[in-house]
Amino acid sequence: MKYLKNVQDRGIVLTPDTLGQPVYRWDGGGMREAILNKEDGWFILNYDGAMPGENSTSYWNACQARSKDLVHWEKLGPNMVASALCHPESSWETYKDFCSASSPWSFYSDGRWYHYYVGADHTAPDGTPAFWYSTMLATSETLTGLWHKRCDDEGCARHVCLTMGPAGSWNDVTTSPGQIVENPRWTQDPKGEKRYLMFYSGSCSGETKRSLGIARSNDLAVSDDFDAPQGSFWQKDDQPILPPEHDIENTSIYYEEETGLWWLFTNHIYANAYTDSVWVYWTKDLEHWDPENRAIVVDKTVSSWAHGAIGMPTVMKKDDSTLVLLYDAVPGDGTGHLHRSIGLAEISLPLQAE
Repeated sequence: MKYLKNVQDRGIVLTPDTLGQPVYRWDGGGMREAILNKEDGWFILNYDGAMPGENSTSYWNACQARSKDLVHWEKLGPNMVASALCHPESSWETYKDFCSASSPWSFYSDGRWYHYYVGADHTAPDGTPAFWYSTMLATSETLTGLWHKRCDDEGCARHVCLTMGPAGSWNDVTTSPGQIVENPRWTQDPKGEKRYLMFYSGSCSGETKRSLGIARSNDLAVSDDFDAPQGSFWQKDDQPILPPEHDIENTSIYYEEETGLWWLFTNHIYANAYTDSVWVYWTKDLEHWDPENRAIVVDKTVSSWAHGAIGMPTVMKKDDSTLVLLYDAVPGDGTGHLHRSIGLAEISLPLQAE
C-alpha cells in the first residue's frame, strides 16, 4: 500500500491532566478523537475526555482546548456531558447519549454552530463507549460557548439525527457523525439535490466491519425520536462509499483546489481490536470513491511516539504549503482505548502519494 509523501510528525502536543490538575476529573483517563476548527484567530480543539476510574461510570464527555500555534494548548474543560451526569434519574432507553456525549463535528451556518456528536448508550467495563453509537445534535452561537443539546429540549429526549440501518445491513449498530460539507452539486440543482452531505461512520452486527456512508439534508437542525418509523432524519444512501472489508471509521475531508481532488482522512481498525493507522482516500467526485486510491498517512513507522494504537485524524490547511493533522494515540506500544494523548503531524502541499 502507498504512503502519503512529506508527512512530518511533530510529536505529542496535548496530554491528559494528572491528579490535582484542573481538568483531571474530565480527561484524566485519556483523550481521544481530536477535531479541529478555527474561530476568531484561535485553533479550537474538541476532544473526548475520558473520566478517570476505568469503570462503567467513567463516561466520555466533549472537552475543548485552544491554541494560537497548534503546539501550545490551553484547556477549556468540558462543555457537553453525557446525559447520565445531567439526567441521572433517566436511562439509556431514553437518552442515546446516556453514557457518552463526545466527538462533535462542527458546521457553521447563518450565525450558528451545529455540532453533530456521538451518543453512546452503553459502556464497556472500563468506561469506553460501547455500541450503539448514534449521531446527535447540539447548537451554539460560538464554537467555545456552552452547547445546547437537542435532547435536552422538552419532548426531544429521544432525538437523533440518523437512524440505524435495518438488521443485517452494513450500519445496523452504528451511525456516528463525520465531517459535513456543502454539496457542490446543489447550486446547479437545488430542487434535485440536498444541500448538505455528512460523511458518517457505520458498522454492522455479528462480525463487526466498519465503513463510511453519505447522509443528506437541506435542514441542519433535523432530528427525531430514534424509533420513529417515519421520522424526520438525515437521509442516508443505501450503500457505503468504500468496502466494509477495509474496516475504517471517522472522516475528515480536505478539498485541494489546485488539483480538484477531495481527500478523505480516516482511521483503520486492526483485527477488529484497535485503530492502528490513519489512511487517506482521494477522488474528483465527492460521491464516488475508488477503494484503490488510498494511502497510509500515519502508522507506527511514521509516528515519532506511537507504535501501537493510532486513532482518529482531523485535518486543516495551516498555510499555502502545509496541511496539519491531529490524531490521538497511546504513547509507546500500547493498544488500549484509554490513556491516549494528542499528536500533531504536518503534511506538505500539494498532497502526493507514492
